[in-house]
Amino acid sequence: MYKRILMAYDGSPEYRRALRQGSELAEITNAEVHLLAVIRSSAAMPMAGGVNTSEVVSEEHSEVKLLLEEGVDRIRERRHVECTGSIGYGDPVDEIENTARDFNADLVVIGTRKLGGLDRWWRKRIGKNLIDRLPCSLLIAIPPEDFEPENEK
Repeated sequence: MYKRILMAYDGSPEYRRALRQGSELAEITNAEVHLLAVIRSSAAMPMAGGVNTSEVVSEEHSEVKLLLEEGVDRIRERRHVECTGSIGYGDPVDEIENTARDFNADLVVIGTRKLGGLDRWWRKRIGKNLIDRLPCSLLIAIPPEDFEPENEK
């Protein structure tokens, strides 16, 4: 079945849910896991008001690195599967696609947030944009109707 699973992870409750589902599947299939966190390119854009952007990017990198390490450790400890992690920079869709190819993934797992109104129109839908670009299967962990993000740990 699946032997190499790539999971995109941002630490949100929805993505923690996807992490849990993907790692359960990895344990069942004894798959190798790679966890990817992406720092969007907007974090590296110049900011007005004399803000030192290198400090902002460095701080975000540190936060994302810690989040990624926690995710990798959680998978290793709870699921006892081989797990590595990396940080990508730029557009999440591009980074997920490129990492899936480099890792030779046969499954990509992502989470999703339920959006409405302008949010749905305005925000780029990662899953929708990945469907035609990935060289493998895609699992989108969709929260149930009664999902409460603050209860997801």
